Order: sequence, then C-alpha cells, then structure tokens
Amino acid sequence: MTELKSWLDVAEPRRDIADGSFDESLFAADLGMVDRGRGPADYLNPVTFCEKTYLTESLLAFLGELAGRLSGDMAAAGVYRLQTEFGGGKTHTLLAAYHLFRDPSRVAGTSFVRELAAKLGRASFPEAKVVVMEGGALGAGGPDPDIPDAQVHTLLGELAYRLGGPSAFAEVAEQDHYLRGSSTTQIAKLLEAHAPCLILMDELLQYLTKALAVRTHDGNLAATTLTFIKELCTAAAAVPRTAVVATLTSSNLEDYATLAGEDMQDRLSKVVGRTENIVTPVEGDDIFPILHRRLFSTIGPDEHRRAVADAYANWYESLADAVPASYREATYRERMAAAFPFHPELVDILTNRWGSLSGFQRTRGALRTLAHTVKALCQRPHQKALLIHPGDVALADPDIRAEVIRFAGDSYKAALNADIIRPDSIAPAEDKRRGGVVESYRLATGLATTAFLDSFGPDKVVGASAAQMLIGVGRPGLSRGLIEDVRDALEASLWYMRLEGGRYRFTTEPNLNKVILERESAISADRIETLLRESISSVTPTSSELQVEPRVEASADLPDKQQLTLGILDFGLRVGAEASAATMRTAQEILEHHRASWRTNKNAAMLIASDAPALAKARASARTLGALRELTNDRHRLNRFNAEQREQLAKRLRSTEDRLPQQITMTYRHLLLLGEGSGGGTKLDHIDLGPPRADATISSRVLEYLRTADRLVEMTLAPAALLAARFGLLPEGTSALELDKLLGFFYQLPRLPKLASPHVLRQSLAEGVRQGLFGLASGAAWDAEDSVLRFAEFVDPSEIQFQSGTWLIRAAVIKELIAARRPPAPPQRDDEGEPVPGAAPGDETIPGGPADAGEDATPSTALQGITVHIRGIPSSQVRDVIKVAVLPLSAVSPEVAVDLTIRAEGGTAGIPRETLNLVVLEGLRQLGLQQVSVETE
Repeated sequence: MTELKSWLDVAEPRRDIADGSFDESLFAADLGMVDRGRGPADYLNPVTFCEKTYLTESLLAFLGELAGRLSGDMAAAGVYRLQTEFGGGKTHTLLAAYHLFRDPSRVAGTSFVRELAAKLGRASFPEAKVVVMEGGALGAGGPDPDIPDAQVHTLLGELAYRLGGPSAFAEVAEQDHYLRGSSTTQIAKLLEAHAPCLILMDELLQYLTKALAVRTHDGNLAATTLTFIKELCTAAAAVPRTAVVATLTSSNLEDYATLAGEDMQDRLSKVVGRTENIVTPVEGDDIFPILHRRLFSTIGPDEHRRAVADAYANWYESLADAVPASYREATYRERMAAAFPFHPELVDILTNRWGSLSGFQRTRGALRTLAHTVKALCQRPHQKALLIHPGDVALADPDIRAEVIRFAGDSYKAALNADIIRPDSIAPAEDKRRGGVVESYRLATGLATTAFLDSFGPDKVVGASAAQMLIGVGRPGLSRGLIEDVRDALEASLWYMRLEGGRYRFTTEPNLNKVILERESAISADRIETLLRESISSVTPTSSELQVEPRVEASADLPDKQQLTLGILDFGLRVGAEASAATMRTAQEILEHHRASWRTNKNAAMLIASDAPALAKARASARTLGALRELTNDRHRLNRFNAEQREQLAKRLRSTEDRLPQQITMTYRHLLLLGEGSGGGTKLDHIDLGPPRADATISSRVLEYLRTADRLVEMTLAPAALLAARFGLLPEGTSALELDKLLGFFYQLPRLPKLASPHVLRQSLAEGVRQGLFGLASGAAWDAEDSVLRFAEFVDPSEIQFQSGTWLIRAAVIKELIAARRPPAPPQRDDEGEPVPGAAPGDETIPGGPADAGEDATPSTALQGITVHIRGIPSSQVRDVIKVAVLPLSAVSPEVAVDLTIRAEGGTAGIPRETLNLVVLEGLRQLGLQQVSVETE
C-alpha cells in the first residue's frame, strides 16, 4: 500500500480557521439579533448562510413539512418543537426556516435550496410572513426599543405588530398595555388575516424567567405568557398556512438552575406538548458534514478518506481484543470515512459526552473546540497524522482551555498546568525525554489529553478505558506496546491523573504521585545510602565459589587470600564520563596492593564498579522507596487515602522493592580485574557486563562472565595443561613443583584461569597421575630414597593435600626414580635354563605408563587441520558448544574461525524489526564483524 498523506495535505481548512482570524460569533447564532439586522454576515446574508449550511436528513424533513403546511397542506403539522441537547443545532435550524420562507426567491439559486427542492420534488417554496419572538432579545413587560411607532409590552403585542404592523397592534393594544391575556379565537383571527405566516419562538425559557418578576393584576406576566403560548399553538394547529416552531431548551440552562426555572421549564414543555410535532435538527453523525461545511473549504477525495478508514480498520483488527469489537466493525469503518479528517472518537467525546454537560453547547461547542484545534495544528509543526485524534486537541490553546474551564471549572487549572499544557508540564517533558516517535507524535501529551477529555460526562463512571487511551493517540504503524509503555509511565508520574475502576481520569485532587514526590523531598542522603546497601546485599550472595566484600574503598577492605573474592566498590568509585579515570587508578591500586604491601593473590581479587547514570536512577528509586515506606507507616496520612489509593500505595511499594535490586544489578556492571600484560606483567581489564537478565545477581553475572571468557575452571582442568608452556608452571629444566606452590600460582598469577575451588586442581592431579602424564612424590624431598611415589595408578583426590612435602614430578623423572628403586631382575632363560641372547635384566616398561612417552606425554599423532560440522543447536546450548568445542581448539590452534547460521522463527507475534536492527546487527557491528548477511521473510 502506498503511503497515505497527512490530513493536512488533503483537507483544506478555511483560511480564517487556519490562521485563527475567525470570529467566534460564527459558532453562536442568535435568531433575535439576525431578525433585527445584527450579527455576522454568515448569518445575516441569506445566500451566504445557505451556502454554508449542510442539508441533514432531519432538516430536509422539517423544511419539507413546513413548506407543505405554509402551502395549505393541513395534513402537515402546524406546531413543531425543536428538541436538542444544548447547542444541538436548533438556532441554525430556525435560521434556515427564517431565510427560506421569508424570501424564497433570493435563495432559490443556492446549492442548498436546489438540493432541498430536488429531494422534495418542489419547483418553489411559499413565501410567508415570518415572525421572530426570541426571548433574549425581548424585554418582559417593558416597551420593545426596536419598535418606534408602538409601545409593545407582551408577546401578544409582538405577534400582532410583526404580523400586521401598527394597525394589527391596535387590535390588542389595550390588552398589551395592561399585560392581559388573549384567547385562542382572537389569535386564530390574527393568524388567518396574515396567513401564510411562520412564527419562530426561541429562548422562551429566558423570556419566562424575566416575566416571573413582572407583576400583573392576577399574578405575574410569566403565567399570562404561558397561557398565550398554549393558545397560540392551539390556534396555529387549526389555521391553514400557519406554523409555529418553538425551542424549549435554553442555550444557557445553567442560568436557570433554580426551582423557579426548573418549574417553568416543565410547565412550558406541557403547554407546547399539547400540539407539538417533535423535530431533532441534528441526529447521530449529521454532525460530520456540518463540521466539514463550517470548518473546511474541501476535505479531499472520497477515495482518500476510504483508504484512511481502511488503514485504521486493518490496524484495529490487528489489535484484536485490545479494542472493543465495535471499533472493528464495518460500520465504524464507514464512520471514520464520514468523519474525516476527524477521528469519530473525538467528535463523540465532544457531542455525546461533553454535549450533555451544562455549560457546553453540543454543536456550537464542538464547532468552537474543533475550529481552535484545527487552527493549533495548522500553526505548529505536526507529525504527518492521518486523522485528528482526541489526543491532538490543543488544551494549551487559551481558547480551547476557556471552553473547557467553562464547564469543568477553574479548579482544573492546576491539573492542566502541572500535567499537560505548559512546556515543562509532566506529559510534554516525558515526550521530550523519550524523543523519537514519542516526541514526534506527542504521545505522552496526547494520552494525558485523552484522559482529560474523557474525564467529563453525564455518566457516573467517567474516564478513559485502556482501549480509549489507545484509540486516543494510536495510528497505523505505531506500536501498541510503545503507547502502553508511555501510558504506564504517565500513570506513575502525572500529578492529577488517576486510575480508578480501570479508567484513567483527571481530578482536582493531587494523586499518589504528588504525595510521594512531596514525601521524597524529606528523605535524607543517609537513608538513601542505607537502602542502596540493603539492596546490594540482596544481589551479592556469597557462595563457595565467590566471596563478596560489600564495601570496598581502599586496598585494606579487600582480603588477600586464596579465595575468589569480589569487592563492591563504594558509590564514590563509579564509572562515568568524569569519574572513570580516578576509579580505574584506585581499582588498580587495590588489586595490586594490600595495605602497604604487594597483594599476593592477585588472580583471586576482583572489583565491580557502578555505572554513574545507572547509579543516579537507583538513587532515585531508593528515595522513592524510602518515601513509600514512610507513607505506609504514616497511619494518619494513610487514613486519608481511599481504599484504591491504599491499594495503589501497596502496589507501588512492592514494585519499587522489586525494582531497586534489579537496578542495583544493572548499576554494578563494570567488572575490574587484573590480566596478563606485555612483558609478563599485569594490566587492568575493564569488562562492561551489559544489561542483566531479570533474575540475575551481581555475583551470578561475574561468574557467568568468567565462565564464558574461559577465565574460570569449575569442573575439569585438563592434566596436560599443568605442563603446558602457556601456563608456565613447570619451566624447562625443572623436575618438580610443590603442590602448595602450584595451588598458590592459580591464585597469584593473572595469566592463569581462576579455580572455582582447590578440588578442581585435586581432580586434575589425580587424573594426570592415572594417565601417567606426571607423578606425585611425598616426603622430605621429592627425590629422597624414602619418598612415596605415585605414578600411572589410581589416586583418590581426597588424598592429595596442598602442603609442603608433596610434589608434582615430571613423568620421565619419576619413571627414573621408580626404575632406580626396583631390584635387578634375574636374566631371562629358555626352557633348558640357558640365558636368552639379547635379553637384558629389567628390559620392560613401567606398568600403566605410556611406552616411550616424552616427558609431557603428548599424543603420538597431530592433525594438520579440522572442520567440525554441527547442526540443530538449540539457543540454550550455543554457549556450551563454544565452551567445549571452540575455546579448546583456540587454545591449540593459531587460527580458528566459525561460520554461524542463525535461523529464528517469528511465531504468531513475529520478530520485531528493531530487535534485528538495533540489537543483533548493531551488536555484531560493534564486535567488528562485517561479513554479515540477513534474509527476511
């Protein structure tokens, strides 16, 4: 599939939206102001209004009904109530009727009216007298300032004057003056006289609330007005070519959230409900084309929109149960194509969740919020995103933030400032810290934004589920694992987001993260060091193979004895950009000396140093651990937490207690030990042990390195190696070596492998004697006449003691000693008792010894070269094969090369490409291996 273009490369926002110069009043239509000739040109000019209006199915049906009614079709309803959520398109619907029937000829040429006429099968639309009674523009009980030639005080007066001017008003002037009511008959006659007529009533609740304060002779004007509205609806239903359209929901219902206001709302609904026909102007996904028409010049070709929807649908399918089945259905694919360039999830949040909140007007608020979002995305460098997601809403934009604060309240400002909207807020800082794809897509900020948007709604349970968090920022090509990793990092770092009931939501109260952070500031450096040493003890177990000294600062801290010993360098002796040189000097001093003398057992001593950056992270975890333990023991503070917070605290404590030892193991990764230098001297070897396995300890990592590097003998030491020139234990011309000195050499000389225990050498000596490669002598001297000689025979390893008076003897020498001690054999005779010619006494080989063997007992044949073919090696045995096959050959051959073929099956999940590129190939490159080829499937 070819690479899809960014939404901004396909859809073209209106110029005023893109540059932010649009007037917000464009999204706040006011019917009363338009009727009086005031307001934006987009609403005042009938042609402009129609060109920017999308014909929804509901609007089509509504205008068709009105056209039939005004044309004389009594089968069409005479009274309509527009039923919407706040800001659900009611005023826009009233304006559509206002412009269409007030002057049909003026708008007949617009695409809107042509489409309307074609779908209704009408050649023209009736012209009617349109009367607007908008509660916000009218004063209750006082004269209307916009009527210069009459004193109009009531809705009855407004109706009469606007239908028939001063002459019609004169018929009701007295009733109007004294704030009296009318009758159904009187209103019916008025309507008949001026039909066809269309009465549009908006914001009636606002007018009635004002009328409550106006006293009349028998109560208040609100009661009289309710009676008038009921009579008007009854009359309109009976009079041909007359229609009444009323909206009962206020755009600012929160202003009337009193007992009186709520009572008035109920009474108004009952009054109109007697004769009404309910119309819902914007239903379901009608909002999508409305957004397109109002915010964009073009949204691009249908083929591109469908290709984007297909890409998302396929990605959601690959996520399987990580997203609900509804997101993977064909209907949702259609919704994504219809909503382009917005993700349907974003529109659903604004219209369904926020649209039910007091203070957020459904269509109007969505238009404003999305207009500012498009503006913000146009004005900043933006990753090539295919759709605009919930996470892309720019809460840092002051206009969007004002929209949010309008219904959320000022108390959420602290949460926005701390976690999302400032450059140094926690989520943007996480994006910058991670860099790469995370920073390009602002994943951390997007996830926090998604959780914030989902934190408001009519439901008792608010917040974003794990699936909604994924959908809020997830795009084809992004790794689900990466998104979830960033999400988990935010859960552990944001101050005002919390996970409750499986949902991520923002509150105005600081969460556990902030409480812990405040407590961390009180944790002392001594307490941190104590916790670090506690963790060091847990990952440096002493064993029979390796003794561990937990704190080494000077040579006196590291014992000098015949025992493999690992010293843990103190925190100040670490490996980092600035500290490395001083640490290396100190380490060499410790390994070569013990107190004021030279160290004897140099090959037994090792040090391990911390990695400076990793140590800083471990310190941070230790500080957190100290804070968590203090909070757990703080009963007063603990009682202020709810059950979920206490559970989170316990979980964080367990997690940190588990993580700190792992970090310590990662921190102490620099192994320092002496190796063979030039000219027979020593040099300091520095080995970076790299990242550890999850279950590794510092001790196990050191032993594992020594094994793989062939620097540790644990089980078997080849007897011939004791005589090999590369070991240099028995120099040319030397016949014998005391065993205590032999053992000492293995602990003293860095050129030798390290012994896991003296028992390894005992077994090697016993096997060498059995094979006749060398012998053992015990006594006052190795060549004393009474010394005990062992050669070419079984020796129990437990009999061998490393002490003065026991020697290893070359095979040729011990054979001579044995031969010298044997008495002369009688001459060999034939059957008749005569000496056998040519046979000398003692002419025989020593039992068990290699016949005519050289003193090193080397094999009698040598090979010019070998090639070993091994197939089907499990990954778990690769290291063992190297140990038993490659390393021994390397010890006796000047050149050993290995050609390796690795075959890895991907399984159901597949092999991540970053594992191949960033781990395998990069690791081989760092080893200097250039002849590498890869075949992928």
